[in-house]
Amino acid sequence: MPDFNNRDDIHAALASIEDWLQNYNEALVHIKHAIASSPDNKEYLWLKKKLKRQCNVQQYQIQKLKAIKNMTPKLPDFIQVERVSCKELTVEDFTRCYVDRRQPVIIVDLLSEITNKTWDFEFVKSIAGSLKVTVKQAVPKSVEWAQLEDSRTVVVAEFIEAVQKNETSEYLFDWSLPLHCPDLAKEFVIPNYFDDNFLLKTSPGSLYRDSWPSLFIAPKGVNSNLHVDAFASNFWMVLFQGQKRWTFFDADDAPLLYPVYFHSMDPVFSVDLSQPDVETFPLFSLTKPRQCILNPGELLFVPSGSPHYVENLTSTLALSSNYVSWSNYTQVCKELKINSLNDPRSQDLIQQLENPAFTNNRRRKLFTNLLY
Repeated sequence: MPDFNNRDDIHAALASIEDWLQNYNEALVHIKHAIASSPDNKEYLWLKKKLKRQCNVQQYQIQKLKAIKNMTPKLPDFIQVERVSCKELTVEDFTRCYVDRRQPVIIVDLLSEITNKTWDFEFVKSIAGSLKVTVKQAVPKSVEWAQLEDSRTVVVAEFIEAVQKNETSEYLFDWSLPLHCPDLAKEFVIPNYFDDNFLLKTSPGSLYRDSWPSLFIAPKGVNSNLHVDAFASNFWMVLFQGQKRWTFFDADDAPLLYPVYFHSMDPVFSVDLSQPDVETFPLFSLTKPRQCILNPGELLFVPSGSPHYVENLTSTLALSSNYVSWSNYTQVCKELKINSLNDPRSQDLIQQLENPAFTNNRRRKLFTNLLY
């Protein structure tokens, strides 16, 4: 409970109220006063970081609105995502042309390199069918990440059957195979484009080390709303069954999508891509959206910080992973330092990632790859 005999608690409470009212500059003033009295309070320090980010977004939006005040807002045109065969794309070219440039790409002809099994609903049921999972439900106006909230616990086989019969609107989303079904994880090899994932080089039990690859199963018509992957991680997804339509934006476009930071550093975007409204959100017209339909056997790379919206055009089965490389290392460390203010495991992870011995090993790995 706050002690309202202390001025820092009063200022912190006022900061929270002003934040809720979206008076971000006033909230920032109050939290700075609270920190002046309690400079080591991590909760206050975290709230200051969140408010500062929201204020920066607001200031950027004001500048952009001035620049377009005489323009008529219109829906932006979509740019198609490039498709490249793995037979024509080396690891070095992938890193240089797409990862370092923060450009999404679809890689095809990869399936035989990563599994010798036919990944479909029946295959997943044969290995994971008896396990229980918590599925999610899309909740409009939710302040949760991607506007998805926990729905219920269900047996995998029963959920898959409901998906196949189109009898559910729930989503098996980001279910960790190393943690929950290692037997299924063994049937898949991480593509060599992502071999040097820094998270997999941390000590056993570290945050995120065993989180991925993860399983996604969705019925037709279920979407995950516009979101950004956590802690500035890069992301890839390989689709085994069905079709997904992806719409994504450059990281620099994020403020133009009207992000709001509620209870985390992961924003909820106000723009609704299912019914985009450029009259209410005119800055959306300045964005440069990319779009693609992901087909079975294809892998999609999504760069760090890229807001994206995913529609399941049919029932789908996919695997994915978040990862860290030199391309996003600096931003990941920045995000983890903020998260560490209220998460001890983030603190442990950032200490490992910034350890000179760790970074030197990663540099040696990079130079070895370049030489050979």
